[in-house]
Amino acid sequence: MPGQFRPVDRAKVRPALAPSRDSLAAGLLVKAAGPLYARLALKLDSIELRNAEGLVSAFKDFQEGRSRLILAFRHPYGDEPQLLSLVFDLRLGREARRLGVRLPQPPHAFFLHDYAVPLWGGSLIRWILPRTGALPVYHVRFDGSGLKRIRSALRSGAHPIALSPEGQVSYRAETLPRLESGTARLAFWCAEELERAGRPLPVIVLPISVHHRFDEKRIGGLESLVAKTERLCGLEPPRDLGPRTPPTERPQARRAALKARLVALDLELLAHAEAYYGLAPSRDRGTREERRATLLEAALRRGEGVFGLRHEGDRITRVYRLRQEAWDRIYPEADLEGLTPLGRLLADRRAGEAWYAMRHMELVDLGHYLDSDYLEGGPGGGEPSFGRLVESAYSLADLAQRLVGGDFGGRPSILRKTAVVRVGEGLDFSARLGEYRMDGKAAIEAAMDDLSGAFLKGIQEFHDDHDD
Repeated sequence: MPGQFRPVDRAKVRPALAPSRDSLAAGLLVKAAGPLYARLALKLDSIELRNAEGLVSAFKDFQEGRSRLILAFRHPYGDEPQLLSLVFDLRLGREARRLGVRLPQPPHAFFLHDYAVPLWGGSLIRWILPRTGALPVYHVRFDGSGLKRIRSALRSGAHPIALSPEGQVSYRAETLPRLESGTARLAFWCAEELERAGRPLPVIVLPISVHHRFDEKRIGGLESLVAKTERLCGLEPPRDLGPRTPPTERPQARRAALKARLVALDLELLAHAEAYYGLAPSRDRGTREERRATLLEAALRRGEGVFGLRHEGDRITRVYRLRQEAWDRIYPEADLEGLTPLGRLLADRRAGEAWYAMRHMELVDLGHYLDSDYLEGGPGGGEPSFGRLVESAYSLADLAQRLVGGDFGGRPSILRKTAVVRVGEGLDFSARLGEYRMDGKAAIEAAMDDLSGAFLKGIQEFHDDHDD
């Protein structure tokens, strides 16, 4: 539940990351602590790996020099890099042995991560990321040296690259948000560079879908979370259901009641947010989607106004730009020790303003994905899955805490779950080089459409296997 968040009031020295490399010490730490971390921190009961054969085969081809490999994963929950690190580093070797496949080396992947992760992630994150070969990437700033390192790792690195085409956490596992074209661009660049170097290898992009199957026996805990958010908004929760109600009692009725509560809570939170931004609170002035769009635009403009940023670009690009400017003020690249006393005080003020500006960005970062249709059922229609109810309850509690200053770190995670990792069919970008040279833009769009189709297929297959 929302609490008191401590604003930043001093500019901080930007921490330096160690060079990216594959460290034995970090690898041993991941393998030793991984299972316990999965149970306690990620609340994972188990991991279901679907099409393990495809993943083992892709790693074998890569390790034996027959291909270059990009592991493109969905990013709806936020813990996918940690989960997939466990799959690659701990699970895949066992799967290879089960299948009678000998991998030349222990499987591992170099993850791309947003440059800001080490800034907010703490000292352990700053230590472990570069020592597992992770590479930072910027969304709205050109970083020539960083891009050169990524392209080198793609072309000749010892391990595949893992990245999320969504660009950031998307909060929705059962629908597909926008995908960024960077995945296709990197793959085509790699294919071209290999061909010029006389190494015309296939460059494979392997789509990996991730879903959580939550334990519905714990629905009472979810109802309690919703009740806390309702009370925060001044709504009165129902008295007949709660954590002590047996989960087998009226299961369909409980789902239907929870859906109705979430719909009402969503509108109440929207009204609170509109009041905060000075928007007319009348619910007659537009549809819920129109109201949401107006709210998010107001929040973006409020944040952009602090920095004097222009209101241009699509919504997520503007989120990236606002985030970049804010972190650059909180962790300035300038030498803070060399400032005059007044200069240091002004840097502190800029950092404080940046922290408050980021609160508007954090609201948009989540609210962009909270469309109205999500509680209206799965791909085949009908009532929403239990997973959709869980995600929606988490997102509304998250939205409440972001309204008062929180961020993704305060997102609730109360139910234990099973992670379902589905490996799709690889896309060969080297085979598309002719199309890319004829019309690069069209080739990128077609490739990203095919990648979207692979992810949508993963969503449908999850529903077919786990229709709940």
